[in-house]
Amino acid sequence: MSEFFRRKLSLMEWAAAILITVAAIQLQWIFLSHAGGLWRDEICVVNIATLPTLGQTWEAMPHDHCPMLFLLLVRGWSAAGLGNTDAGLRILGLVCGLLLLATFWLASRTMGKGLPLISLALAGLNFTVIRYGDSIRAYGLATVFILSAMSLIWRFIEAPNLRRGLLAGLFAVLSVQTLYQNAFLLLAICLAGAAVCLRRRQPRRVLGVLSIGLAAAISLLPYINPLRHAQSWWLLSKAGIDFNIFLNRISEVTGMLIGVWAVLILLAALLGIGRALIKTVPDEMPAQPDLLLFASLALVMGLAGFGFFIKLTGLPTEPWYYIPALIFAAVCCDAILPRLHRNVRVGVLVMAVGIAVYAGSSAYSSLQLRQTNGDLVAAQVSQKVKPDDLIIVHPWYYGITFARNYRGTAPWTTLPPLADYRFHRYDLLKSKIQMADTTRPVFEQMETRLRSSHRVWIVGAIEVPRPNHSAPDNLPPAPNGPQGWYDEPYTQVWGARLGAFLAHHAVTFTPVGDSPANSLNPMENMTLLEASGWRTSAVTNSP
Repeated sequence: MSEFFRRKLSLMEWAAAILITVAAIQLQWIFLSHAGGLWRDEICVVNIATLPTLGQTWEAMPHDHCPMLFLLLVRGWSAAGLGNTDAGLRILGLVCGLLLLATFWLASRTMGKGLPLISLALAGLNFTVIRYGDSIRAYGLATVFILSAMSLIWRFIEAPNLRRGLLAGLFAVLSVQTLYQNAFLLLAICLAGAAVCLRRRQPRRVLGVLSIGLAAAISLLPYINPLRHAQSWWLLSKAGIDFNIFLNRISEVTGMLIGVWAVLILLAALLGIGRALIKTVPDEMPAQPDLLLFASLALVMGLAGFGFFIKLTGLPTEPWYYIPALIFAAVCCDAILPRLHRNVRVGVLVMAVGIAVYAGSSAYSSLQLRQTNGDLVAAQVSQKVKPDDLIIVHPWYYGITFARNYRGTAPWTTLPPLADYRFHRYDLLKSKIQMADTTRPVFEQMETRLRSSHRVWIVGAIEVPRPNHSAPDNLPPAPNGPQGWYDEPYTQVWGARLGAFLAHHAVTFTPVGDSPANSLNPMENMTLLEASGWRTSAVTNSP
């Protein structure tokens, strides 16, 4: 490769990286402009973080899936007066998203003075990464910390000193204090670093690298008892995960580019390790076999460890669970692929530009969605209800969003009624699904309202069947349900019985308002239904 062509290639790489970064910043602004109010998972974080005392926040922390650090950040942001509104909290999400873009550059420049073309194109313009990385959840910030820890550990390996070791240790601790699964990625990074030090015959550096991981592991010890206790109610969410669910979740994150992700990761893992072991390299290519070995081993062990964590949880998972691991993989690919061969470097540039054009155009429309319409529906109900009406919110977890936004005077409840809607109270739900016909009091309240010419408002997701449609039987108390302790079958039956109740007994039930599904994140799209009047059902099996 001539010096002239090398300079031209470098110039084109810099131009592409800068333009893709600008496009990613624009997409984050589009998300901020359209996201609207917080949805239930974000509200849970805010409610836990802003409890009156830190002790209460610590006690409630196991009701979310993340450690304390992000909760403390939200608490501090709110205490400073910046998180008093949903819009103010969205600014915090934007800050995390911008930090993630900056970290792509930090990691690539620190590890071999490269450019983050792959991570910017595949992750920086990915609408799922932006939507959930910029949300009020820990995933975006956790990815910032684990990528920073990886680059700082590499820097320590290259030229160790106390300051670099302490800085790498700090970010290692921050990474696991933000997201539990980062511990598996950090373990892979430390083992990969140790392998490089052993290859260099530097046993003292092995101890230094491993001590960084040890410090992070020790910082997690206070969480053992709270997490152990939380398993008694998180089992309601443990439907298990198989390969099909895993593949579907990965597909949701990567979209039509899943094949590109798979090929790049596979090539980086296999060729990176192989290339690191070859002693002779073309004179035109900078020989960085240790970086190739470090990034390749971290990639393979990190994804394996993350997969083990996902299987260990027993949760069916959601797309955002995979964001840190996939971005971690993309950054490793940035450290490996351009150093394999001069032609690969050109290929990475061409591929990054092509992906950026496709992903950017796709994300532009996908990010013009509200995260929820729960705030809009709650405001609408607040204006329409009268004090003697009754509001039913279903599924029960929609009650978290409704509780934050409802300002009306009429009473409201869920199926089944819970005593607390600040965050996901699976501990309270567990006691409910162990009871027979736990929703009967709610149906009795609805009957009383309808018989006395008051209205019942249904907020959430309800399908009203034909009047001659029989209501499903209640499920037996848990753990004797169709899937043991898993709560979703109970939620489905409660909703079906509610729909059948309206079909059998309400004289009128009318959809209120218009909420086009294509303008909303499907994770929380609420409808509003108004029911009035009473009639006796001719169907024997009616609620």
